[in-house]
Amino acid sequence: MQVEWERCLNYLRGMLSDSVYKTYFAQTKMVNQTTGHAVISVQPGLDTKVYAAYKELIKLGWKEATHSETPMEFEFQPQEVAPKANTETDNSFRDFLKPSVPLSPSFRFENFVPGDKAQLAFNAAIAVAKTPDGSQYNPLFIYGSSGLGKTHLLQAIGNYVLEEDPNKRVCYLTSEDFSQQYMKCLRDGRVTEMSDFYRNEVDILLIDDIQNWTGKYETQNEFFLIFNALHQAGKQIVLTSDAPAGEVKNLSDRLVSRFSWGLTVDIQPPDVETREAILHKKAEERHLEISDEVLHFLAEKIASNVRCLESAIIKLTLQSSLMNHDIDMSIAQKVAAEIAPTLRRRVSLDAVLHTVSQHYEVPEAKLTEPGRGTKEISKARQVAMYLMRECSSISLQSIGSRFGGKDHSTVVHAIKSVKKEMETDAAFARLIEGLKNAIHD
Repeated sequence: MQVEWERCLNYLRGMLSDSVYKTYFAQTKMVNQTTGHAVISVQPGLDTKVYAAYKELIKLGWKEATHSETPMEFEFQPQEVAPKANTETDNSFRDFLKPSVPLSPSFRFENFVPGDKAQLAFNAAIAVAKTPDGSQYNPLFIYGSSGLGKTHLLQAIGNYVLEEDPNKRVCYLTSEDFSQQYMKCLRDGRVTEMSDFYRNEVDILLIDDIQNWTGKYETQNEFFLIFNALHQAGKQIVLTSDAPAGEVKNLSDRLVSRFSWGLTVDIQPPDVETREAILHKKAEERHLEISDEVLHFLAEKIASNVRCLESAIIKLTLQSSLMNHDIDMSIAQKVAAEIAPTLRRRVSLDAVLHTVSQHYEVPEAKLTEPGRGTKEISKARQVAMYLMRECSSISLQSIGSRFGGKDHSTVVHAIKSVKKEMETDAAFARLIEGLKNAIHD
């Protein structure tokens, strides 16, 4: 019966925000199921009104998971009695585990579709999971843009290890969880206890999104000490980030050095064939009958990340249910229109100039004046032209006019130059993507 509830939770995870899902649903369990109703156990201290507010959504998820409309009720566990003073060690142990994010049972190696763009990362993750004694790649550092599967692989490692040996002490945290832990222990004067916990009570440490440690030097310093202790003890460490460690802004040099001790692998956006395979896999998991034509259409239209592909399957199911209609091309087109990102965001040219000017530390007036200018100015100007073309529907002639009346052929050359450099320099490609996301009107 728990398996059915896990399928329902997978549905809810796709429909709710991460914070709502993690707080109110991630740790729920089905404790009883009869022909009359099902009972879900909820951890103590949560607001009962929330479950009433999501009643209809839960009902829809349960129907999709079980093909039944069994009434459901939530059983709230009583609050635990505060521990006595002589249980200080146990209390410390609970304190450090509390911010941890539970491993999702849906993140497994068998339902990850790597394709060519993630095969190395996939193989490395499996190698670490099969030999979790720190003898393979320690640390394993996985980087890539959001939504490509870094968290999936990270948690798949934890799930695999625990299945093979339930006594292994696996700790999965986001970088923000770790930072909050440290700050709380710093305020309470318990940093030593925190360090002792990681040194003595953790066999495998999984940390997600370390780019969020940007500028948090005290947190970085504490992790540096913990990293050294775990590494020397042969404890496996796996980290993820949206960029290589050396490109994470304001990450200390000694952490960058430590992270390079093991293996660094990247995950790139999947090609259309891999996207289609992912959609097939997601449809099979939900026992959905979707034609190859529809799946191919979605794979071509939704080219951003794996998370969007999963969202497409969820939305297909929801639209089909609401319309009481089989999943066909008309529904697929509606879903694709909702999900597929707009290739050219409509932003003002002033916003592009401002963003590029700030990054390259070149005055906007220097970017738009006639003449080539210095090598630095010329490079910044080419990037600005490229971003204007990508983020607006303005013509090449209009872009050229904004830069001192330059001919449209100059703009074409600038765009081609930036594209060529992006193809050969992954760091530059990430820079351009970051600038694109930073543009605000």
